[in-house]
Amino acid sequence: MKEEKFIDYNAGVEILSDEEAIKLVKEIIAFMDTGIETGEDVEGFDGERFAYFKNKEDENKLEIYQRNYIKDTAYKYLTGMYKIVRFRSGMGKAKNEFSGGYIRYRLDSAGNFNILSKKDKEICIEAVFNKDSSLGDGMPDTDKGQIFITLCDDNKWRISKISQWYDDLVFYELEEYIDEFFDSKNNVKEDYEAFIKEYGYDKNGNKIPMQMLRYSPKAAILSSSSFDVLEHLYDSYVLDILSKLATYIACEEIYARHGKIYPKYSIEYNYFNGLDWYKENQKFSEDDLSDIEKHNLDIIKAHLEELAVLMYWSV
Repeated sequence: MKEEKFIDYNAGVEILSDEEAIKLVKEIIAFMDTGIETGEDVEGFDGERFAYFKNKEDENKLEIYQRNYIKDTAYKYLTGMYKIVRFRSGMGKAKNEFSGGYIRYRLDSAGNFNILSKKDKEICIEAVFNKDSSLGDGMPDTDKGQIFITLCDDNKWRISKISQWYDDLVFYELEEYIDEFFDSKNNVKEDYEAFIKEYGYDKNGNKIPMQMLRYSPKAAILSSSSFDVLEHLYDSYVLDILSKLATYIACEEIYARHGKIYPKYSIEYNYFNGLDWYKENQKFSEDDLSDIEKHNLDIIKAHLEELAVLMYWSV
């Protein structure tokens, strides 16, 4: 009888076969998806319902996975995907009825796993993702994404990145803020792809860090643009480091303060309708803007044009 081969990650290996790479991923995903037995219920923040791991061995196993099989950022992403948290005195998992979290698709541990590409220090695996129940009918029920395994400096192979079209920017710090621009109940996949193509990158061609857009959470991107010229203010520094999306929103918020009306489910509609100060004005006109606001618009639009040119050349 042929003995089944297991990988000793603690020892480190220089070569990882296709079969071993897929086996590693499936083992971790299957454990996070179904393999953790929960016990004592505990109430989390804001009424969230969690249950502690029943067996300490499972908690230890997850910590071994994190230490030896998964890079920190990917571990955070995976535990978010399966609603696993460290809560009070132990590791917990959200109850089925809890709908929080920001991962919209979850890896299908029983789905097909295929090798897409293989380099000396990186393996890319294609996998199937299943839609979360919180998404609207416009989203595919299943979709394919990618899992990357990287040979690290300590000679251990680890899951380094997970990318699926709807969650790709989550990995790059977009997190739950995607809901401020993209209505997953009323938009479709093509709308999202168009949004990413237009606004999903900074001037260097990198995925946008959404924190820069939320510089003043739930208030304004450039709060002073309505009452003083930007060249005289700290906001001029903020403008220099904004992503293209943030710069565009900074431009539109000057109009939005006067109640400009946006098409339903557009990124502007989704964003500004989530702010307490925004009120639609059926009589809105650009004539409502002050001279200072018009001046600042010219400044911001110049930055926006510069970003568009820089992004064109970086592609």
